Amino acid sequence: MIKKYIIKKEMNVEFRNNTSLFLITPTMCVLIIVFPILSENRFRIDNDLFLIVELLFLIMFTTLFSIRNPLNEQQLIKELNFASINKTDYFYSKTISELVIFYPQVMALLILFSGFTNTSLNSSLIYICLSVLFFCVNAIMVNLFLQFFTSFNSRFVQFTLIVPIYIGFAILIAPLWLGVNQEISSIYLVMYLGITLVIYAFTNFYLRSTK
Repeated sequence: MIKKYIIKKEMNVEFRNNTSLFLITPTMCVLIIVFPILSENRFRIDNDLFLIVELLFLIMFTTLFSIRNPLNEQQLIKELNFASINKTDYFYSKTISELVIFYPQVMALLILFSGFTNTSLNSSLIYICLSVLFFCVNAIMVNLFLQFFTSFNSRFVQFTLIVPIYIGFAILIAPLWLGVNQEISSIYLVMYLGITLVIYAFTNFYLRSTK
């Protein structure tokens, strides 16, 4: 069950956090502005290369988002027990709050990159929005799963674990962005939906088995 007050609390904490995404995003935007300056001989670079770099920016941005505020498991369990909140309810409420924070900023990041580098994604707007949505949902659930069910508190260890996973998610996005026909795009979206459902089911199983 989704707890609205958890979503509200998580969003308020995000605004006050000194490693907030609202601080990371402007930093990434500066890098996006500098990137076209550093690649002033752009006419010699293939447009697809810029789309690949855009995926790298997305992976970097997602990684910074994931390691910005690690959970303290012991403190979290105490708070949940005190408030009589199930771990499952907290997980899905936090997932929604992070999606509300993360997804719009990813879209803003992609728009800024396309604008400053004068490139465009070779797919329809609907496919782009859906592929990014699936990417964000999967990235958030994987990140929270690792924080809930592992004892790795080091940000370096988290970085080492999640980057290969995010690269795998980005590989599924790449064909959609680089341009494939509508039928193949639909197949990739269905694959992404299937992966999302598998991650959801796997996480839900662990959440309910560790109550």
